Amino acid sequence: MSQDEKIYQRYLEGERPPNYRTLSGVELKEFYTAEDAPREESPPGEYPYTRGIHREMYRKRFWTRRQQSGFGTPQESNARLLYLLEQGQTGLNVDTDMGSKLGLDPDHELARGDVGLQGTSVTTYEDMEELFRDIPLDKVSTTLIVQPPYSAVITAMYLLMARKQGIPESSLIGTIMNCPITQLAGPAFQAATHFFPIEQAVKIGLDTMEYCVRNMPKWNIVNINAYNIRETGVNAFQEGAFALSLGADYVQRLLDRGLAIDDFAPRIAFFTAAHLDFFEEIAKIRAMRRIWARIMKERFGAQNERSCWFRTAIQTAALPLTAQQPLNNIVRATVQTLAAALAGTQSIHTTSYDEAFSLPTEESHKLSIRTQQIIAYETNVVKTADPLGGSHFVEWLTDRAEEEILKIMDTIQNKGGFIRCFLDGWVEEQIRDARHKYAREMEDGERLSVGVNTFREEDEEVKIKIFRTSSDMQQQRIEYIERYKKERDQGPVERVLEQLYQKAEGDKEANLFAPIMEAVEAGATMGEISDALRRAENFEIPV
Repeated sequence: MSQDEKIYQRYLEGERPPNYRTLSGVELKEFYTAEDAPREESPPGEYPYTRGIHREMYRKRFWTRRQQSGFGTPQESNARLLYLLEQGQTGLNVDTDMGSKLGLDPDHELARGDVGLQGTSVTTYEDMEELFRDIPLDKVSTTLIVQPPYSAVITAMYLLMARKQGIPESSLIGTIMNCPITQLAGPAFQAATHFFPIEQAVKIGLDTMEYCVRNMPKWNIVNINAYNIRETGVNAFQEGAFALSLGADYVQRLLDRGLAIDDFAPRIAFFTAAHLDFFEEIAKIRAMRRIWARIMKERFGAQNERSCWFRTAIQTAALPLTAQQPLNNIVRATVQTLAAALAGTQSIHTTSYDEAFSLPTEESHKLSIRTQQIIAYETNVVKTADPLGGSHFVEWLTDRAEEEILKIMDTIQNKGGFIRCFLDGWVEEQIRDARHKYAREMEDGERLSVGVNTFREEDEEVKIKIFRTSSDMQQQRIEYIERYKKERDQGPVERVLEQLYQKAEGDKEANLFAPIMEAVEAGATMGEISDALRRAENFEIPV
């Protein structure tokens, strides 16, 4: 039988799924009835918040449209941020480059090749001012994407900028990612720990959280990044269990510092993925809301209802987006965005269709915003809360997601908590096994991807516009930081860096956020502050 005959025979027989499982491996029945999900959930806005943390949800306020951005110089990123706001973005999501994420200035030999490529290069207070020029800090919610200990430096820069603008810390709205574990998971784990040990990074992350709790009541103190873990290939239940377990670890460590649960729990946020299994992703978020509410109330004794809210930003998954037939990714991202909205998220980033090639162009960034706007303004899915609530299938799948997530959480708890599991390498083992399983399913055709392992175009010629940084951008940044260090008053910088070192070396329990902020104010760079901390921990950068 020829290939053409095989194709037509398949069409005559009727096409069907390769299996009847969700992406996480749950076997599905032909249909579901009330007997499969006999329990009736509380209305939206009521504990345990399965159906949403607000009664009216998007009837009262849409989710925040928050496209991630950052590239090149702070000036270039500022122009893109202003462009996105003009297109209707309602919150900012600012990413830094790899050098900034590893505490290296652009002139460091290990940073030079990556300057401004994966995010914007931020190394001085002046950079932060350029990045947010003409953006009102007390009117636009900003998420700053960087992990400890470097999140303390970025937060200090942001606060100093607000002070100089006369904006009180109590008025600032936004989030610092501030999670050293989930921000760089999988292969990047080794890269991160090569430049700073995890235990000390967790400690400085907690220092930053404590400062924010005491001084910034509207600021989210940590954004637990389940998304990056999911992008390594783990399934929906692992994503949920890992994130919730880590959240519980942070809660306990803040309690151990003497903070009251209801003083900080409302400011803990999550960052989750929306993959392509439409109903499973919705069920996952509903289950995570329910589990988190019960953890906060039953385990930690929270009294404030806001302490029990599972608040999450969702980014549509990049893992299933393909370099082959890239325009197909517009459809994928739209389906994922709709799932995020129906799940009841607080914020959405719709990943751009050119993700497999580059950072987003202005065109693809705008299309992502328009995708969200069409769903919000044209589909009417926003006019009732939890519109899939009561579906026999969705309620059954929510219960099953809760069951599977709790099983994994119990395993993690028995092993000493998520941070302990991470340090022991157990989490990396789970990620590695999941990645291999994902690859096998693709190779065996158990997981289909249009254009990759089905409906391929062997002679495809991809023609899309690729984002490119300016050719002299990296050299500009290197020359800038060399000039900056040469022209500033070096005496105060050396004094504050020595004070920071002595504080970190002499008192292992001291909160280091205030001395880090003093170093920023004196003109120290990201790399110099990071080096002072590394020196205190007898941790040298390899050369």
